[in-house]
Amino acid sequence: MRSLKISLILILCSKATPDPGDLIDYDYQEMIPISTIESVLSIIGLEGLLPPIYSITIYDIQYESQGHENTIDTLTGLVAIPMSPTQAFPILSYHHGTTALDDEAPSITGLGFSNVEILSIGFLCTPSGYITIFPDYEGMGDPNKFHPYHIKDSYTRSVANMLRAVKELSEILSGEEGFQYNEQLFLLGYSEGGYATLAAQCGLELDHADEFVVTASFPMAGAYDLSGTMVDYFLSEPVYENPYYVPYVLTSHIWYYDGEEADLNQYFESFWADALPSLYDGTHSGSEINGLLPDNVLDILIDSVLTDFTTNEEQFLRQTLELNTFLDWTPQSPTYLFHAIGDDQVPYQNSQVAYDMFQENGAPNVNLQLLTEQTGGHASSFIPCVLSAYDLLIDYHVINEKGDMNADGTLSMVDMAFLSSYIINDLEFTALQYWLGDCNFDDQNDVMDILMLSDKIQLSEGG
Repeated sequence: MRSLKISLILILCSKATPDPGDLIDYDYQEMIPISTIESVLSIIGLEGLLPPIYSITIYDIQYESQGHENTIDTLTGLVAIPMSPTQAFPILSYHHGTTALDDEAPSITGLGFSNVEILSIGFLCTPSGYITIFPDYEGMGDPNKFHPYHIKDSYTRSVANMLRAVKELSEILSGEEGFQYNEQLFLLGYSEGGYATLAAQCGLELDHADEFVVTASFPMAGAYDLSGTMVDYFLSEPVYENPYYVPYVLTSHIWYYDGEEADLNQYFESFWADALPSLYDGTHSGSEINGLLPDNVLDILIDSVLTDFTTNEEQFLRQTLELNTFLDWTPQSPTYLFHAIGDDQVPYQNSQVAYDMFQENGAPNVNLQLLTEQTGGHASSFIPCVLSAYDLLIDYHVINEKGDMNADGTLSMVDMAFLSSYIINDLEFTALQYWLGDCNFDDQNDVMDILMLSDKIQLSEGG
């Protein structure tokens, strides 16, 4: 692996300026065998679903991105890969919920019990045959940067560029460490991650449709209607389950749109104007921040600012929330919204409003599932939402064996005809087709691959 990393460094050094999506660095974390996966699934209560099929390998990566106002930014994330040298897998991008701690970024925690959310998704999806990626998001895991919390474009950048970097990683790793992705792409996330999922889907469909095609999207329990449902909720509820969400949103929007040197004294009481930058520097947990905030978190705002925010839709923060509500588009990919009616932190009306708007806009395939009050509040509804989404996710799931030239998940004489025609007529393969057609692993497509594919088809048909 050392020689591969040296090659990567040489490639990057040969470029005058790295491009968004370039893989900067990667580190192997661990290999997890099926026996361990089965034990962990039992511990976290997810046994009895699809049994794990693949051992998995874990990497954390650094990759180039283009930040706000075209600045260069290096982001990080975690990659969990099912181990199989003969199969191509879908990519599933999972987007995590809110955390204020840099140390809780997926690339830092890995698939460990210190981050049960990431552990649950990684152990549920990857051993079933998904290349599962976990973007940290902009600013997460970096003590020198703030995280643009609920800024829609930041999630598109982190997801799109991580997808590019993971595809580059697949070209670098080889042998037992190698992996191959197919043409399926799934998006999934809960809470902030639900918002990130819908934001990334919007950005990929509107701005990157020539590069990425979303197979299906599963946003769960997100604050999609920031300027409507969430503003009404904040103004009507004097006490919140997690009050640290509120200044997290407000400071992020101020720093993002008004600059990191913005004077917070224009918005917050002087004590809080001084305290908030250190509270949201990535070293304090949400529960720690909650314990320091006043009973009514809106009391941190200057009275005149709160009055203006309440009554004036043109107020600066009301405008930034409107910019990041993004319900005026039409999802083209199959979209499945999940939300618990009893959600006590992100009202389910966010998903209802999004669903109604998308239906009105003419979305071809958008669906809403509201989980009953019996599933509980925001935290306790995570697993029920994930399992409901997973039941639909596996209906789309396709794994491609070597030789599956039409990428339909089965081997047949159609694949034989496809491969023969391409080789005989010297047609141009896509990267995936070339990999699928290389049945004997000699890095070329020729008659030997046709013969080997013939044998594979006979075996698959019981011949």
